[in-house]
Amino acid sequence: MHIATKITLGIGSLVTIVSIFGLVIGGSMLDSMDPNDESWAGELMMKEQAPLDYEDNFEWTSIYNVFVEEGYEVDVEVLNGGEKAYFESCDIWDDCDFYDYEGHQEGFQYIGDIIVEQSGTYEINFIVNGDGEEPTVMIREESITGVFGILGGFFGCCLGIIILSIGLIFALVLKDKKTLPQNKVMIVGTEESTTSSLDIQKDDNTDISQEIENDSNPDWWK
Repeated sequence: MHIATKITLGIGSLVTIVSIFGLVIGGSMLDSMDPNDESWAGELMMKEQAPLDYEDNFEWTSIYNVFVEEGYEVDVEVLNGGEKAYFESCDIWDDCDFYDYEGHQEGFQYIGDIIVEQSGTYEINFIVNGDGEEPTVMIREESITGVFGILGGFFGCCLGIIILSIGLIFALVLKDKKTLPQNKVMIVGTEESTTSSLDIQKDDNTDISQEIENDSNPDWWK
């Protein structure tokens, strides 16, 4: 198997396996939540009387649902948030009744979310619309890690399948280079036999030369 095929199939298999684990973990986190429980709207982070300024650490991996005691109106502002953190009223998306049934908070009404783009410490200002009134306000932190796990697992599986498909294509197209054996030259005979042959040839040449020399008789006519 070609080295490129092995690498591609290995990466594709690893990405797919990790993504499947992400889907399983993310799904189990969502399944463990009971819609009839008040924690469906998030874990309680703060519950105090307004007006007040509340400062705490906020994470971008969470949504912070804001509730106010029923019958009261409260304005919410993130004082040092800028574009990194801000309050978004439920009137914008027309979903103020979102927690009226699942995750309902008895005696409270949902008024919006604190959206965090960058984790950090932020100061939240609650202003009551009404003189002398001190309604209770509440922030509940809803982690979206499980949602990220499902989305990441889904896209990871798609990516893993694509990489595996490329690996299969490589397996059909790419072939290993075959290493041809090196040509070997063999010398027949030993050094002694070769030397002997040379000596014999030399002796024969000597004899022939000697015979020619002997036959060279200047008195050949006698």
